[in-house]
Amino acid sequence: MELYPILATGIKAFCSDMILDPYSLEEVYFMSVAGYQTTVKGIIANLLENYGLNIEVEGEEYYLTRIKTGRYKTQVKKLPSGFVHAVVFPRLALPKNEGDEQNSFCIFVKEGCKEKQNQLNLFFRHLDEKVSIPLHPSWSSWLWRTFEEQEDWLLGLNTLAGNYKGYLFNFKPKQLHDLISEAIRDRKPEIIDCMQWKGGNGDGRFNFP
Repeated sequence: MELYPILATGIKAFCSDMILDPYSLEEVYFMSVAGYQTTVKGIIANLLENYGLNIEVEGEEYYLTRIKTGRYKTQVKKLPSGFVHAVVFPRLALPKNEGDEQNSFCIFVKEGCKEKQNQLNLFFRHLDEKVSIPLHPSWSSWLWRTFEEQEDWLLGLNTLAGNYKGYLFNFKPKQLHDLISEAIRDRKPEIIDCMQWKGGNGDGRFNFP
């Protein structure tokens, strides 16, 4: 794990993971920092209050700011060494988030062999909580592609440090409902397969999954 110095007015901690807005390369969507308790708290306070905060990665210096909308969730853990490790991310990444952004959410996934499935599972879980129309888990891949095809519905965030990936979603519920209805009318296999007759199992009960 590579650590990068992260600085704020006279204090320094070390960052292992940093995900930023891909356009500004300034707004912080995910940050993992470690160090002495006072310095870690100072780094987080500087981010939350939008004071000066910067990090150097691969010889490039980045000036960091908080996201323009939404609030952060901070998780802090004391390590056996006496140091403190903290993770900061938007509340939009929390399940059942009831914030102002009712049609927005974000997810973070760690790179690895199960990355794609974890990504789809998190995406579906958040989306299912946000919409009133019934969704089926088998639609996950189709829904992801549908979000990619719509303008500004899915934004891949920029991983500056570490091995996490982040995605921000903003969608229109009415348009999503229309797209699903159209897919059902067109009998798209990825949508209607879960509705197909599975037959009986011989004891008078239906054999649905």
